[in-house]
Amino acid sequence: MGFTHNSDGHLCVAGEHPALIITRTNLDDFISNSKTTHKDLYGQAINLADDFLSGDIPGMKNASNNYRVLGETMPSLGLAWLMTKDKKYLEGGVKWINALLEVRSWNGSENLGRSAWTTGIAQLYDWLYDDLDPALREKIITRLKNECKEIIRTAAATRALSNHLLIETSAVGTTGLILPDDDPMKKVLLEQADKWTNYIIGNAPLDGSWGEGIQYWEYGLGYFLRFLEGARTAGYRDYFNGYEWLKKTGRFLIHFSLPGNLTKVINFGDCGSDRYIPAFLLYLPAAKYRDPAVQDYAIKIQAESPHKFSWLDFLTYDHSLKPVDFRSVESEFHHFEDHGFVCMRSSWDEDATLVGFRCGPAPGHANQAKPERIANRGYGPGHQHPDINNFVIFANGTWLAIDPGYVYLKETRNHNTVLVNNAGQAGAGGKWLDYMAFESREPAPKIVHAESSPRYDYVIGDAGNIYTDEAELEHFERHLMFIKPDIIIIADILRGKRNSTFSWLLHANEIATVKKLSSDFEISKNEASLSVFPLMPADIETDVSERLLRGSDVYGIADSNRTEARLRTITLNSTGKNTSFLVVMTVNKPGGEKPTVTFDKGMIGILRDGRGIRIKYQPVDIAGSKILEVAE
Repeated sequence: MGFTHNSDGHLCVAGEHPALIITRTNLDDFISNSKTTHKDLYGQAINLADDFLSGDIPGMKNASNNYRVLGETMPSLGLAWLMTKDKKYLEGGVKWINALLEVRSWNGSENLGRSAWTTGIAQLYDWLYDDLDPALREKIITRLKNECKEIIRTAAATRALSNHLLIETSAVGTTGLILPDDDPMKKVLLEQADKWTNYIIGNAPLDGSWGEGIQYWEYGLGYFLRFLEGARTAGYRDYFNGYEWLKKTGRFLIHFSLPGNLTKVINFGDCGSDRYIPAFLLYLPAAKYRDPAVQDYAIKIQAESPHKFSWLDFLTYDHSLKPVDFRSVESEFHHFEDHGFVCMRSSWDEDATLVGFRCGPAPGHANQAKPERIANRGYGPGHQHPDINNFVIFANGTWLAIDPGYVYLKETRNHNTVLVNNAGQAGAGGKWLDYMAFESREPAPKIVHAESSPRYDYVIGDAGNIYTDEAELEHFERHLMFIKPDIIIIADILRGKRNSTFSWLLHANEIATVKKLSSDFEISKNEASLSVFPLMPADIETDVSERLLRGSDVYGIADSNRTEARLRTITLNSTGKNTSFLVVMTVNKPGGEKPTVTFDKGMIGILRDGRGIRIKYQPVDIAGSKILEVAE
């Protein structure tokens, strides 16, 4: 099965090594760049290889999550060998390959460990090929083929919206690319990888977002890009043409980033708020689609010290693409229409206020509407949460209204939304979102209105039928108005099928102090505070409570190994068949004056520092119509 099409401006030769990203024709360019435009990136890649060489080989029983990093880091040795011809890198690569081959089981977290080792060794095999002992080559190929057979047998084959299938596809495809042309398994593996790749690309969200959040976007894409680029340089396929999601996905990270720290993110889904984000995830699509704003963002998040993918940062950076400051071309407001994410910020400055909002179906609207969705098991976004009409607030460098991120039990009560009769949304209750239960509820949740103006942003989320039958909820529409730079108003319209208890939730983490004052609340930290003024309904009952929550980043700070933290919650309760919540929240900087908020005859008044603003509250019976209006 020879490859013949023109890939890197030259005719690829079947069976040629190296062929994956580095080729015989571009190696000299990489060597030249390492001394000039890529000098710093190259230094990090070499330092990574040296650090890896100096490490001890652990006693491994399998490829558990603790050891996935080995497969991700190993290719740095092959890069260093090709660039320097220093035998310590060749010898180190052989040592690590043999160590992994000696591990009897490559099982680990539903093929993730197996795929990490398979992909890493296949990449390293390609780069060390000419200098490997033929007997070791045969041993590597035999093991990789066996592992790929197991991946194919047990793959998450329908989960186009999950990191699992992207990673499994990369392992099978990368192995197929390195196999000898006369090996029958080459055709088998490449055809399988091609089928999965087209399935992933064909069902990708239309808006460039990823329903499982930034963490799993980063994880799956980190593997998938390596296979796509390897397939191109090996002359097999160029998948980049027509991959519309990849063209757009840089905006997902840009708009989810927090003011003042671009690798801190809105942590919807299973995601920590402080992320390690390798720049190559953006360097490569920026180069493919000549996107100077994404290039700029990638440069700004470039790590200053070696990390496990430093070798890919070096290989994917295109110095010919001149950056354009993303803040000069990207709006402060962005609506990801397919998945129903909205990001609103007062500015791109470090002390800006950022509001995130979520209301959409698990697989995105386009996939939710596909007849084949049921047969494809909902496309599998298990790292999402039952968090429809959830919002978060980050201001002046700190979280004020939080999402707890990667928690070990998916529950609606963890989010800034509403419980009805103590019941939440479909799919809750397990370690992973039951996405088929979540997707089975029709009509699906959706954002029915989204607008932005210099003075305010306005979003309306309709929860559809996402609440469980136990909630006996007929309608939940949430209006969020963000008056820039520091006022957020939430107006909820809820109709039950019977007399019900409606619980409005607002969460802070234990770093914050939460106080109940006379008729309002205050969430305070050293950096800022959030004043919370419940205005409706008149008979509201309020409470401040605490509970322990288990997760991987509930503390919300970098380098924290804590898996439990206290969630501090403001609850507003209302009873009746129908209710309407109206809550004003204001961000206050340290030492700043707390506002005065009044509500009379449908007019909200907010006064602070001698300046006032009035907002009309006018409920209407037409769903999706604005009920808040700034009064002139």
